[in-house]
Amino acid sequence: MRIALLPDGDSANAAYRSIGPLHALSRRGHELRQLDLANVGEWHDALAWCDVLHIHRVCDGGVVELAHAARAAGAAVVWDDDDDTARPPSGMSGEGIHSGRKGAARLAARMKLFEAVSLVTTPSSALADRFREEGAHEVGVIENFVIDELMTDRLPRDRLRIGWVAGIEHGFDLEHLPIAEALQALLETHPDLHVTTIGLRLDLRSDRYEHVPPIPFRSLLRHVSSFDLGIAPLSPAVAMNSCRSNVKVKEYAAVGVPWLASPIGPYLGLGEKQGGRLVPDDRWYEELDRLVRDARAHRKLAKRALRWGREQMLSRNVGHWERALGACVST
Repeated sequence: MRIALLPDGDSANAAYRSIGPLHALSRRGHELRQLDLANVGEWHDALAWCDVLHIHRVCDGGVVELAHAARAAGAAVVWDDDDDTARPPSGMSGEGIHSGRKGAARLAARMKLFEAVSLVTTPSSALADRFREEGAHEVGVIENFVIDELMTDRLPRDRLRIGWVAGIEHGFDLEHLPIAEALQALLETHPDLHVTTIGLRLDLRSDRYEHVPPIPFRSLLRHVSSFDLGIAPLSPAVAMNSCRSNVKVKEYAAVGVPWLASPIGPYLGLGEKQGGRLVPDDRWYEELDRLVRDARAHRKLAKRALRWGREQMLSRNVGHWERALGACVST
């Protein structure tokens, strides 16, 4: 296949949903050209060349016209997103997130774009349903997989450490889940325990709590490898959580970190076989305390996590993308 790729920047989302998978396809022998949002002049030649145009997240700024031009030139068009950026939680704002009038405009542009799209892909079945409701004709669910190139040497685990990789939007989860309270109580109960959050800062009163500001995406797994236990709490009260992917626990697992997660949305159906456990909203302290005390159970979960995590590498799963794009080209 000849693939023209238009990613939405170089964020982690773009890496998981476009740049990573399509560069993995290029290593399988498919031809790839990456377009630049700032250089519209190069688009015409790419459309005349490609079999399929892959667009990540972008749905305005001339992209609707680009999609129609691609179809007119005989190319298939695939559009992907792994977040519903037109409907963020109330009060949330920031780069790539839209609300109010901007959200409405983005939603309208997305629905118009769907008229020209051959296939919409997303890692979430809930988000797939939402895109169908908005007019997407064909929607496929392809999970996020851990990008092989992100794997690095592990940092030493010289301290017992609970870790949480949490973007700023997880502040909404703290309003509904007793995560900070559970971690504070654990620090007070276990004098050898350390807690680290990457991204979101918690109000924890201990010199054994470390807050790491947001770090470059490509350095993330190296930092995560220092965790002994990773957490992935999500509140069902935050609407966008039902549309998330399960890649966070895959990232933990890929570096051998057992995990605890909320039993909603992306984590339903996962458990001890994948190296983790699901935790009811009111049981975070008890389940964390249980694993901190039970070294044997912790080691068992860590082994299962590493085995499952290695199965979730992109190199082992790029065939999902190859089949989806190939089917669009052949129709």
